[in-house]
Amino acid sequence: MKKTILVTGGTGVIGLSIIELFYKKGFNVIAAGIAKANITKIFKKKFSSKRSLTINTELTSSKNVKKVIASSLKKFKKIDVLINCAGIQFVMPIEKYPEKVWRKMMDINLTTPFLFTKELLPIMRKNKWGRIVNIASTHGLIGSVNKSAYTASKHGLVGLTKVTALETAEDPITCNSLCPGFVLTELIQDQIKAVAKNKNIPFLDAKVEMLRDKQPSLKFVRKEDIASMIFFLCSQEADQVTGSNISVDGAWTAQ
Repeated sequence: MKKTILVTGGTGVIGLSIIELFYKKGFNVIAAGIAKANITKIFKKKFSSKRSLTINTELTSSKNVKKVIASSLKKFKKIDVLINCAGIQFVMPIEKYPEKVWRKMMDINLTTPFLFTKELLPIMRKNKWGRIVNIASTHGLIGSVNKSAYTASKHGLVGLTKVTALETAEDPITCNSLCPGFVLTELIQDQIKAVAKNKNIPFLDAKVEMLRDKQPSLKFVRKEDIASMIFFLCSQEADQVTGSNISVDGAWTAQ
């Protein structure tokens, strides 16, 4: 029987890249989370309906998470791999940071991965195999100014990874977090635009300046590199890689 992967935020830049690779490798693929109608149409054209499923719903309530899992199991019978990829970003100094935004970010970036992990661990234990990968960030390991909620939520996700790994250490289940540096997603494009506007410089100059400030390689992490690393973590060769926080950041956290 084919293995099945569930990716939250599966229609985003990183999530879709993960789904594309696993689909090519023969997995059934599920993308869960809020998605634009045009993206959902592209997804359905790209992947066979027999081996794919999109579930367009908000993911911060346990009720919705249970519905996503129920729908997935109804179609594919089992879920072998969980990738917690859904996330949001908002940049603002702490003293001006809206409490409403803080709570929303904690819900999406941290509570959603907790809820999916909580619901899927019993299923993985029953099936005697499972892989969980949490997409954290360099901000799961270090901080940056004006990113209090994002940094706090990603540090929390790294902590959740460690506890999940400890609680499944004697099972054929692993849990790791991937900590990418700058990937050219919509979130990062918005930040580059903000830099360009604030400093009154062209977008391309702002792009280079943003990299120079943080990422010594001066190159964005490729979404394909993230997908490939995750595929390795789901391989037999990675059986003993668990509880790890793997940086893919062009030497950002080496500083």
